Amino acid sequence: MDINSFFLKREEGVNDFFVLLFGASYFFYRRNSPVQYGISLSSMLISIFLFLYSIFGVGGFEGMGLGALAAALFLASILSLFVNVLFNIINGRGKGAV
Repeated sequence: MDINSFFLKREEGVNDFFVLLFGASYFFYRRNSPVQYGISLSSMLISIFLFLYSIFGVGGFEGMGLGALAAALFLASILSLFVNVLFNIINGRGKGAV
C-alpha cells in the first residue's frame, strides 16, 4: 500500500495533515519561536510543487491522485496557519498582526 492510496481511501486526509502541521506548529508556539509560521509556509510551497509535478510529471489517474493529496496538504497548511495566527492574536503575542 503506497501513501497516496492510504490518504485517498480515507476521507479525513485533510484532518490528518492538519493535526500533524498544527501539532508541530503548536510545539514551536509554546516555545515562542518564529518557526511556527515556517512550518505551514514550507508545507504550502511543497504542496504547490507537488501539485505542479502531478500535472506535468506524472499525469493520468496517478497524477490526479497525487494532485488531490497536494490539494489536501495545501488546505491543511492554510488552516494550520490561520489557527496559529488566531492563537497569537487571542493571546496577545502578535499585537500588530491584525
